[in-house]
Amino acid sequence: MIDNNFNTSGQLDWIGIREKEGDIKGVKSILALQGLGLEGDKITLKSSKKRQVTMMQNEHISVILSLAQENDHEKINNIQYYFKRNLLISKYNIQNLKGKFFSIGEARFFGTGDCKPCKKIENLLGKQMLEAMQGMGGITAAVVKTGMIKINDRLNLEAE
Repeated sequence: MIDNNFNTSGQLDWIGIREKEGDIKGVKSILALQGLGLEGDKITLKSSKKRQVTMMQNEHISVILSLAQENDHEKINNIQYYFKRNLLISKYNIQNLKGKFFSIGEARFFGTGDCKPCKKIENLLGKQMLEAMQGMGGITAAVVKTGMIKINDRLNLEAE
C-alpha cells in the first residue's frame, strides 16, 4: 500500500549571499530574481541557467562534521559560511527536488542538479572535509519566478 501522506514540505533555515570577493554573508531575507539567482549574490553577475542558487541539507552538516572528525570550534560554529551554499533546508530531502518545481516563500524554483563539493572546499577546510562531503554537497536550482524568501519560510514541492 502506498502512503500518499508523505512529507512534501521543508523549511528554510539559513540564507547566504556569496560576495564578489569570495566571502559569504548570512541574511534574514533576500529577493530571488528570475533567471539570475539571489539579489547581491556573485552568481547574478554571470549568466548561469542551472546554478543560480545552491542548496544544502541542514541535517547533513552534523554527519559531515562527524565523518571529517572536525574539532575546530570556530569552523563548527560557522560551518555554513565555509560550505559556500546559498540556502540551508531542513525537514525535507532536497535530493527529491532535482528535476522538479518547488517554492520557498514568494519565489519559485526548479531543481537543476547536484552541487558537488569543489576544490575550494578542500582549500578552505582540508581533504578530510572534502571527502566527508561527497554525496552530501547539496543541489543547484534555477529561479523561475521572482519573489522574497526569508528564514523559516516553508519549502513546498509542487504537484506533478
